[in-house]
Amino acid sequence: MAEFQKIKIDNVEYNIIDSIQDFRAEDSFIHRSNKLAQFDGNGESKKHVGTYSGELGQRISNFFEYSTWGLEHIDTSKKRKTVESAKESGAIVQEMTCFFSKSNLLKYLDDAKAEYYAQEQIYHNDISQLYQERYSEVENLPTEHIFFTIYDASDNLSQRQNRGYIRSDDYIWKLWRTLILPKISYLSILKLVPTNPTDENNFPIFYFRILLDYQFRTFVHPSALETIEEIPADTAEIEQIKKSYRIGQERYRKAVIEYMAQCPFSKITDERLLIASHIKPYSVCIKEKREDQALDYLNGLALSPTYDRLFDQGYITFSDTGELICGTQLSAYTWDKLNINPTAKNKMRIFPENREDYLDYHRKHVFQDDIKDLT
Repeated sequence: MAEFQKIKIDNVEYNIIDSIQDFRAEDSFIHRSNKLAQFDGNGESKKHVGTYSGELGQRISNFFEYSTWGLEHIDTSKKRKTVESAKESGAIVQEMTCFFSKSNLLKYLDDAKAEYYAQEQIYHNDISQLYQERYSEVENLPTEHIFFTIYDASDNLSQRQNRGYIRSDDYIWKLWRTLILPKISYLSILKLVPTNPTDENNFPIFYFRILLDYQFRTFVHPSALETIEEIPADTAEIEQIKKSYRIGQERYRKAVIEYMAQCPFSKITDERLLIASHIKPYSVCIKEKREDQALDYLNGLALSPTYDRLFDQGYITFSDTGELICGTQLSAYTWDKLNINPTAKNKMRIFPENREDYLDYHRKHVFQDDIKDLT
């Protein structure tokens, strides 16, 4: 019997039986207030989720348990598709079984704060003026999990299109379109079934989450790395501080690898192939003016490059006792190729002595999942 990763929603445990992880937020979908300067238009409310022909079409049909993508049951009058017309024509993909979580939306906004204010991408508008209002709107959502209905908004077959689209008329659909930033955001959907189904609770539900590209997350955003230049005003002093950090980094790497002589995943001991990966990110330590933490060997793990990337970008983390914790952002196929079993009873461990505060920071701020939801 297959083992599944598990997640807890409203105190009910679910198996993650499938997932789709790579739906980029196209500029054409973004709310007009967030659009990039190079693009025009208002943005459309329907979200592309794949193609409905061939093998790929079977993939999204199986995932959503909906097989009539793009049929003529919609929009012959050229009027906008609505949930009412979708119900009449049988175009409802999932009715009130999809949901966003308030905590995920807040985490996204925390991650995106630096980009909202520094704006490395060029937008039509100054989006910094929108950030606090949007954050408050999410904070004021009445419940942690907000359910909604999606329906088929695909182009019909007479137009010789095979792009599958979904949309919703519910408030949360409009809200997430106003939060996300184009090109650097993406949608992940988990398909969940109850671990212990009952007559009333035996159908799948779909967890919609929004995520941000790693390099735009607040703690690694280019604006965060400039913090060191805010410390002194004197140019010579700036250069001296930068030089001392570079020298310190070399000592830091040596100390990390001496303390942790091999990657716990690959077992590689050749230090030319090991990376001294910060647990609490270096940029955060510098921003907080904590050179002691930035150069503390206990704030580091010796990892080979693939596993350094998994840890650094928040796909995995560790408990205070050193047990590996796998997130839900990767497919079972990918975990298998990485030689990691996220459902194993006895997972790989590290020795966490005196790293507990650093690991706590990583779980709360770097790890991409909400740790309390994982079981």
